[in-house]
Amino acid sequence: MLSSAAAEVDPKTFETDSQESSVSESTKAQRIVIAPSRIDETHGLSAEAQSGQVTEAIKAETTCSKAPDGSSICATVGELDSSALKPHATLPLPKNVCKAGVRSSDRTNGCVGTPLTIKHHSGKGAVLGTLTGTVYVYQYSATNQTRIGNQLTMVISKTTGTGNKFSIAGTSPKCTGNCSRTGSVTSLAGKAMQAGKTLSAESYYNWTGKTTRSSQSLSWNLTVKHPKVAQILPFSYAGASPVRCDKEYKSYSAGCIMTKGQVAIGYDKGPYPSFARHVSEAQKSGLPGKTTALKRLKAGQSSAKNRSKACPSRLKRPSGLSCDEYPFASTQQGAYYGGGAGRTFSKCNIADKSYPVGAKGAKGYSACMIPQKENSAAGSDLSKFFKESRVLTGDPFYVQIL
Repeated sequence: MLSSAAAEVDPKTFETDSQESSVSESTKAQRIVIAPSRIDETHGLSAEAQSGQVTEAIKAETTCSKAPDGSSICATVGELDSSALKPHATLPLPKNVCKAGVRSSDRTNGCVGTPLTIKHHSGKGAVLGTLTGTVYVYQYSATNQTRIGNQLTMVISKTTGTGNKFSIAGTSPKCTGNCSRTGSVTSLAGKAMQAGKTLSAESYYNWTGKTTRSSQSLSWNLTVKHPKVAQILPFSYAGASPVRCDKEYKSYSAGCIMTKGQVAIGYDKGPYPSFARHVSEAQKSGLPGKTTALKRLKAGQSSAKNRSKACPSRLKRPSGLSCDEYPFASTQQGAYYGGGAGRTFSKCNIADKSYPVGAKGAKGYSACMIPQKENSAAGSDLSKFFKESRVLTGDPFYVQIL
């Protein structure tokens, strides 16, 4: 049984010069500050066997933009507020991917949940009002389609004082790479940023790549204003992961995936008892694939070389059995390209001094005689997994026994 599944805040600070308007001197003295977040990389595979997520914590930073008369607006991006964690029933986002304070990606979904605090300061530095909430950039794709969704959702948790006067001056989506916008774009221009509100905008893109594969980056630009501040301040939110689209499989439609999303093939012990036992023993002995990713062969590398080294013709094949190798012959960690010595396990029907039972370590490979039909079926499922999950040459993936 085969089952598989597999969505970065751009740390740029934007400052604008004070704009002339018919506001009082006290109004001109006020300022706006937006502090974009910085993200530390922390990778980890989900406990769910068939799919993996990469999550990265968002660290808080504060920056202030000061007008000539001393007034300002300060924004802190990335700092969690307890009220920002309250669930919103109207939030049309996948809860397993979109979470406040982290950037997360699986194979076809990516989401950045960036906590946001904006403060309105007087010319003398006093805090006149605050706004807290979370800004989500959610992007999604499909492994058999080339349309990419890009959504901005702002959840306003609470305001104090003049913080209820903030509004959105404008929003604009962006796709960098081989992509063209399709359909209309939802605009949030003029929307009031009031406590309890959830504001969403969305846009869609079609992949226009002429090569067999290319990566695209999605983002949103957002500008915020306040009636008491003679500034309109822009800032940017980038998507959680580059989106790679390809048309490398002639027998399968083109599609797109999140390059930062991990993916695993899961084999059920039921239909694959001998194969599953071999993979489990190999991984327990230290060979990669469970917690350290395998990688598909690079262009020009040969799976036959891996297979012939792991399962040479001198190894006797009992009737009805065939030689199964691990790591897979289709990977860079296979016997020929990965290097190291061979090993085997009890019940594998291999009596060769070059394949000791009980050897351990991450370097090397294993061989085991298993039913031929089972071996062929497992290999066919691996090929299907590569195609349907768009695991291309050089791509990492995991192997898990369910």
